Amino acid sequence: MSDVYLVKKGIYATLAYAFIMSITAVAAKQVQTQIAVPVLVFWQSLFCVLVLLPQMWGKWERRPKAVVKAHFLRSFGGFTGFLFYYWSLNHIPLVEASLLRSCAPLCVPFVVLIMHRVMVPKARWLPLVIGFVGVALVINPTPDHFNPWHIVGFLSAVGLAFSMVTTRLLSSHVSSQETMLVYFVISALLSLPLALIQGESLALPSSTWFWVLLVSVTLYVGMFLYTLAYTYAPASVVSPVSYVGIVFAGFWGWAIWGHVPDALAISGTVLIFVSVFLSAQISRKKV
Repeated sequence: MSDVYLVKKGIYATLAYAFIMSITAVAAKQVQTQIAVPVLVFWQSLFCVLVLLPQMWGKWERRPKAVVKAHFLRSFGGFTGFLFYYWSLNHIPLVEASLLRSCAPLCVPFVVLIMHRVMVPKARWLPLVIGFVGVALVINPTPDHFNPWHIVGFLSAVGLAFSMVTTRLLSSHVSSQETMLVYFVISALLSLPLALIQGESLALPSSTWFWVLLVSVTLYVGMFLYTLAYTYAPASVVSPVSYVGIVFAGFWGWAIWGHVPDALAISGTVLIFVSVFLSAQISRKKV
């Protein structure tokens, strides 16, 4: 099978992933008018655990402490990423929340600096500066327009960045099924007390069953396609292509809620895409 064919398959998998995850976001935004975010995270995590558990039956091995630590960091990062993302969906337009979460690649160099004391290469500073200027335009932190929920949306990118870095560490030691299963188990365990502390019931109203199931199924399928995309194509290809998800989010936000991004938000989106594209080009040259 040629490299070009595999890259094409990776691109198709990335496009499918972006579309599926946009549906996850729509369903999550819709159902959160009736149930709390921790309750949704608990049920989506439990669903994915039940799907993944048979796949890992009899395949568990004892892992060294370094792998266990990476598992926890990956799971905690992914959990906080989804928690902040879902919270932001309640208060800002879908396209803006999705865009801010997609800024995770901009945060990765700083996560690597914190975790491994590896300085950000000089070549990466230009795309990073361009990207964060784009983030500032989307957030628009002026007294008349500032919305703190934009910061919450950006924190989802920080959590996702920790998840991305530790997933890469785990990929050479464990299977993707193990990584996903451990993540969803920890996510369920962390969301349960959070829901109880908030005084929320885990019982789902019958009117929410369809939406919660849609979130859970699309989330699992989306993560499967995401893993598949990185199997077929390098990150330098997958990362820029995945930003088509912002287009899908923009369409759903306009079609369902009538949200139309202003000129600043559109300009910020363009700058963030340029930043990710430049970073991908730098990564490709180093491979």
